Amino acid sequence: MLNKIVLLFLLLVALHSPVIAARRIDMGERFPEIALTQPLQAQERSYLGLPSGETFTLSQIDGEVVLVEILNVLCPHCQKQTLPYNNLFQMIEDDPQTRGKILMLGVAVGNSDLQIEDFIDIYDVDFPIVSDRSFKMHMAVGGGPTPFSIYLRRDPGHPPVVAGTHLGEDKDMADLFSYLKETLLLPVSEFAGLPVDESSEDTTVEAFLPPELMAERIKKSFAEFGLVTKFEALELPSHRKVHQALVGERPLFAEVLARSAICDVCHNVHFYYLFDEQGKIVAFEALHLTRYGNIEWTQEETAQMHKRVVGGYLTTPWNFDPQVDAVSRATMTSAIIFNSFDQGAILMKELEQLEYLKKKAK
Repeated sequence: MLNKIVLLFLLLVALHSPVIAARRIDMGERFPEIALTQPLQAQERSYLGLPSGETFTLSQIDGEVVLVEILNVLCPHCQKQTLPYNNLFQMIEDDPQTRGKILMLGVAVGNSDLQIEDFIDIYDVDFPIVSDRSFKMHMAVGGGPTPFSIYLRRDPGHPPVVAGTHLGEDKDMADLFSYLKETLLLPVSEFAGLPVDESSEDTTVEAFLPPELMAERIKKSFAEFGLVTKFEALELPSHRKVHQALVGERPLFAEVLARSAICDVCHNVHFYYLFDEQGKIVAFEALHLTRYGNIEWTQEETAQMHKRVVGGYLTTPWNFDPQVDAVSRATMTSAIIFNSFDQGAILMKELEQLEYLKKKAK
């Protein structure tokens, strides 16, 4: 009976945990069926050939070849990429052999609709851009920095297959246009039958500190709340890095986060936080957080984030508002922090199922 409960729990974790790939998606793989919010403009929805509805997936797009650019509107290289991609868009639209068959779509990681609208206006972007505010698409294709472009070949009604990728800026649009035209002439099976390169770039972010030093630092954070009589690192099916302590009579937990930067010129995001049995955050600690220019956060900036998040609950949604929640000139880092807390409900459910929580989470 116990084994059945464990298996059921593992299935639950698999179904409800964020889809996080440990490496970048590569040629020959099927593109993930992640729901994205429909473009705001009717003209953009018409360009993509989308049915009515609030969301869509890439398998619903009309094009036979689709260039998907994973971007962030604050990333300098994503901003520079807009002019070459506008030129590519025009090449595609001017050629009767490619118009309507090769399509372009931007997916903006962690950005709001308002940020996207401003980006489109400022850089005069010709192709549609939709929000991946929850980071789900970004995680599903392997995470890592942007811009990251994925070329897809598809049959109507079926998940697209990756026909190529490019990380970073791409200025040679004539060559890319030629490649996309060649891809258009090849059947999907030409790519779907390719062996997947399991050695493609690993996007897993290494921990900022070795395990023993990290444990020592967390234990000191626990000790600020009282006498620590029990301390251990938990082995979780999700592999999330969580420690537990008994502080006096009070159970406390800490999760350590090591997240990839969104932008290819930014540093990765490292922090940990403490929370109680109800999922209430009681402390926030920076390990390595940076703002524009990769300048490390000051104590005042860390204190600002501490004030913003402490007292919040992991069991409630964390909807990031850059106007309110971001540390100045550290919007992308702040968005990653909030997205990490937004996945807290899954962690609380896991701890509850494994009976680490004595009280039902709020």
